[in-house]
Amino acid sequence: MKRAAIVCHRGACLQAPENTFAALEKAIEIGADVVEFDVRPSRDGVLYVHHDETVNRTTNGTGRFADMTSDEIDQLDAGRWFHADFAGESVPRLSDFLDACRGRIKTYAEIKEGDPAEVRDMLAARGMLADAWTFSFDQSIRAQARAQVPDLRRMVLFAHVGSVERAVALDAHILEFHEGDVSEALVAQAKSAGLITQMFYGGSDRAVFETAVRCGVEQMNIDHVELFRDVEKALLEPVT
Repeated sequence: MKRAAIVCHRGACLQAPENTFAALEKAIEIGADVVEFDVRPSRDGVLYVHHDETVNRTTNGTGRFADMTSDEIDQLDAGRWFHADFAGESVPRLSDFLDACRGRIKTYAEIKEGDPAEVRDMLAARGMLADAWTFSFDQSIRAQARAQVPDLRRMVLFAHVGSVERAVALDAHILEFHEGDVSEALVAQAKSAGLITQMFYGGSDRAVFETAVRCGVEQMNIDHVELFRDVEKALLEPVT
């Protein structure tokens, strides 16, 4: 059984402030295969890497992200809330973030708001389309991506589609499970159908990681990378 690919959720978000260049660099440093990040546009249409609807939690500013101009967002400190060592970290513009990823790590863009075609074009312009994929919790964005940018690989959640057959019917490329719906039979069925299997888990319960390894999940979208690798090693390496 192969080791799972590591998808660093919002970058290495336990070691650096989420969705920043610092979190990206840490993800690369620890050997992640993919960086997951969130996409939102400013009021004047510039795409940024940012999770929340507001800037309150992860910057020194306040207010709704969509109400702020790019000039205002560029002035925010997105690092000090995490630790003083990261003071001065910016909210990355998506264009700059992709430039920093290019040739170094694969990308998974969760579109909170924005045009999937614009994200696709930015990836394509950098030669990154083949190693990228996207997802959105917004059903309209998911539908838009499927209809308008079929060459940008798309992920669906098992919790949304309810079956492997439905994921295939939606032309998905990746099927993501959560701890409550993953099983060895479903993972095997998804693989047989040509889907890449992924699991999201933000916690640190070794038993959940053990289940993922035993089920043969191919990609892990996680925060606790070192812990997962430790569990994986214990299960996959033969006892001598």
